[in-house]
Amino acid sequence: MVLGISLILVQALNPIMASLMVPGLGQMIQGDKTKAQTFLIVEGAIWLSYFGFNHWGKQIDKSARAFAVDHAGANPLRSDDAYFDAVEDFLTSFEHNLMVERYATLYFPNDPELQQQYIESNGYFDEDEWAWDSIGSRSHYWEQRRRARENRRRASFMPGFAIINRVVSVVDVLLFSKEKKFGLDTDDGRIGFYYRF
Repeated sequence: MVLGISLILVQALNPIMASLMVPGLGQMIQGDKTKAQTFLIVEGAIWLSYFGFNHWGKQIDKSARAFAVDHAGANPLRSDDAYFDAVEDFLTSFEHNLMVERYATLYFPNDPELQQQYIESNGYFDEDEWAWDSIGSRSHYWEQRRRARENRRRASFMPGFAIINRVVSVVDVLLFSKEKKFGLDTDDGRIGFYYRF
């Protein structure tokens, strides 16, 4: 019963609106099951890729952070990206803090109090300190984080592919409809396009 009501609602939809919501639905309404399946499979693959790339990106980053805790003494209680970016960029927290001190004197040349505040808010001290046990370990960490970023970057492309899939589905509905709803209008010396709802 529910399936029958759902099918009636789908058939009552405008094929263009249906294709905008779910690529392939417009083709299904028009009775072209082969194209409908193709668009639906592509849509499914896009979203599976999106969630897959995001998942693997997070897993690889989580593994990289655990590696930094083991090989650099990074603070396992920190969860912010800025901290683990700094662990990636500097062999030791001491090197990072030297850079912060240089920036503090550059930004606040005549104000030691503001310099100190800047150092305290941007430096990493005590339990946040780290020192890589080898350059090879740091390189391995960098490679893991690069792979994590690459997976997240790939995931970021997927919504764009989903939009393209919808546009192609709508164009397909317009151009290959069994009823001639879209075409070139040349009546009475006019030249233009028409679309009939």
